[in-house]
Amino acid sequence: MDICKVIREKDKLAAILLTVLFVLQIIPLLYLGRFNHPTSDDFKYGAYSHTAWQETGSLTAVAKAAVRGVAEDYQTWQGSYSALFLMRLEPTVFGERYYGLVPWIMLGVLTAGTLYFLRTLCKVVLRSDTLHYISMSMLVLSFCVQFSPVASEQFFWYNSSIYYNFFHALLLFYLGWLIRFGYKGKIRYIIYMVLGGFLLGGGNYVTALFLVVSHATALALLWYLKRRKEFWAVLFLWIEFLACFAVSAAAPGNAVRGAEIAGYGAVSSIIRSLLQGGRYYMAWLDKWWLLAALFMLPIMLGLIQKTSFQFRWPGFVLIYLYGAFSAMSCPTFYALGSTGPGRIINIIYDSFLLVSYIQLFYLLGYICRRWEEAVVDDVRQKERLSRLFATLYHGTVIALLGMLLLSGTILDLTTVTACKVWIKGEGKQYDKEYMERLAVLEDASVTDVVFEPYSVEPDLVFIADGTEDPEFVNNREWADFYGKNSLVIRPVE
Repeated sequence: MDICKVIREKDKLAAILLTVLFVLQIIPLLYLGRFNHPTSDDFKYGAYSHTAWQETGSLTAVAKAAVRGVAEDYQTWQGSYSALFLMRLEPTVFGERYYGLVPWIMLGVLTAGTLYFLRTLCKVVLRSDTLHYISMSMLVLSFCVQFSPVASEQFFWYNSSIYYNFFHALLLFYLGWLIRFGYKGKIRYIIYMVLGGFLLGGGNYVTALFLVVSHATALALLWYLKRRKEFWAVLFLWIEFLACFAVSAAAPGNAVRGAEIAGYGAVSSIIRSLLQGGRYYMAWLDKWWLLAALFMLPIMLGLIQKTSFQFRWPGFVLIYLYGAFSAMSCPTFYALGSTGPGRIINIIYDSFLLVSYIQLFYLLGYICRRWEEAVVDDVRQKERLSRLFATLYHGTVIALLGMLLLSGTILDLTTVTACKVWIKGEGKQYDKEYMERLAVLEDASVTDVVFEPYSVEPDLVFIADGTEDPEFVNNREWADFYGKNSLVIRPVE
């Protein structure tokens, strides 16, 4: 039997099984979308667009209303022009029933971005013709979903997820285009990156800073490899992105918003970011991470065996990747004086998974290359070491999996949480009470709205509610969205 054919069939089977497993994991989350509803800033950013759609039913009018809102916020609140535009296209603008699409959209873009990026690394950089990139993508995505620090803000709350999760996925596409252009030099990738740079330049600053570092890395590598044509093209793309980012950073609204929040200085922010990166590693390099690493190990070894990549300078590469990852915390320390809210930690965690497993792969590649040099002529020694490795590997996987299943931590997984909301009926009850509120909000005869508080606040789909203060910002925005004079939530007795 052809050994290569057997290996390909095993690779295909692993990719299919892991894909099916990932799909099964997200089914409960997608189902919860039917109970998902807008909240908080969804109403603020969707107000102009919603009014335009209600009055005209025209997409052009909606776009103009969104641009109007971006122009106002640019002067009074923040400069993230592309993010602000997308925020104003939240699904409720076109109808309440469309908000249930949010988890479908956000899981979809994250899946697509991760698959494209890892496919680029495997197919273009490592020149592998296997389906290993699918298997690794499914494992990484499973962890992105199951251990998302605040899954509700990453997959269910549109305003939060479009600003962070969407732009993180777009960054993965951009990095894939950048790598492909560096290797292939095709013009179409320049066009993709010009458009992507325009969008990312007006997105969140965490993603933007990571792209700055990525561009600098690409320029250094292209110069070192004497790829002058590609170097000048990437330099142009970097300047274009920096110009877009400068437009966002120079917004008068940033100064207005910054006056309300005290951050750290530049040097202090860099130092704190490097230290925070270490804290993230200590917190997230846990038993679950190790389990996924063990599942990836045969895949990584297969890739290393098939590629001619030499994995030189492991110390430099590992430290550099750590520094690039740590830089993601710098904007929040500088602007907010903290690590930022959960929605920022979400994309930092997703980036950690990719960076840490790439570090592991690179280190493993270096070790394998040195091992090949040491025992290249001793076939019997290779066989003995391989059998010993297989025994230790399978024993470790079984022991670790048993420990995790018995520890009870599986009950905290996002999919398990979604199943609890589903089975207990909390999602259905929340949806029922929300629709009762909606009937009042759409009643033109009611101008001053008073609601009872929700009897349930289900995980994932419930983000926040209004308060008893009619002047509270979220109450005011909610009332304006539906054209009411005031809106309050009756206090709990």
